[in-house]
Amino acid sequence: MESINRSLTRLEKKQQTLKNMIKMISQFQYHSIFIISNGGTGKSYTITRTLEEEGQDMVLFNSHCTTLQLYRVLYENRNNDAVLFFDDCDSLYTSASALGILRSALYGQPNRIVTYNSSQLPDDLPTRFETTSRFIFCANQIPKKNPMFDAVLSRCLVYRLDLSNQEIIEQFRVMATDGYPGCPPEAAAEIIDYIEEQGSEKQLSMRLLTPAIRIYKFCTVEGTDWRPVLNAQLQTLGRPASATKRISNRERDFRILQIALRKYPDQPLEQCQYYMEKTTKSRASFYRVLARFKEQTEESE
Repeated sequence: MESINRSLTRLEKKQQTLKNMIKMISQFQYHSIFIISNGGTGKSYTITRTLEEEGQDMVLFNSHCTTLQLYRVLYENRNNDAVLFFDDCDSLYTSASALGILRSALYGQPNRIVTYNSSQLPDDLPTRFETTSRFIFCANQIPKKNPMFDAVLSRCLVYRLDLSNQEIIEQFRVMATDGYPGCPPEAAAEIIDYIEEQGSEKQLSMRLLTPAIRIYKFCTVEGTDWRPVLNAQLQTLGRPASATKRISNRERDFRILQIALRKYPDQPLEQCQYYMEKTTKSRASFYRVLARFKEQTEESE
């Protein structure tokens, strides 16, 4: 990660941890790692960037892979110094035969011997071979209560990269500090505020900011409002896996209040007006929520 003159965000700290673990693979300190994360967390970028910085070649596989294809890949790369990177090949982890192959490829005393006894095995592939390969696996979802998959996972370093919406919004604000061509910093901040407010019950993604900026730029040139277009994109997002109920009115009020305080730090009248517009509540409600928010902030300190 490049040198920066500020504290790392929570996302950057997690990416730094992932980077250190990838360096262990690159430097032969470990032969495999399994990363579990939702899409759009920056894991693939962090991995490929780290391998490049380390001068480490890789072979990427990021599409559907049958058991026989997996076996061939492992055989053809059995002595390859390049790291084998399986990105979003989630179907492998529900196949008993594929899991059996991976299990043998990831552990051995002292050598890792891969075996596959199948009547479909072509003549150019042996039924067993030794491998010295190193592996990186990335998956959005993993099987639950699957002993064979658990056996594979136990043979790897494991890192779960989970991001909350708050961590994503925090990262967006850092990314947009200087604005973008055709989108000044204050406009970028407004876009992020809108995403935070309208996407509070959605599972946000790090992939969201770039298209949001494009929507803003296009609509600005066309002289139309960018908000309905961006909101249409937000509505296609799913809810967080951990979400079990809608956020409470109090939590929603706090979130809108925080946006108002950030947008108008020294302008209480504008803070109140913003809150009233977004919540359709009264001026008295604003001051009650503000008082509760200050009390909660003081208690946490």
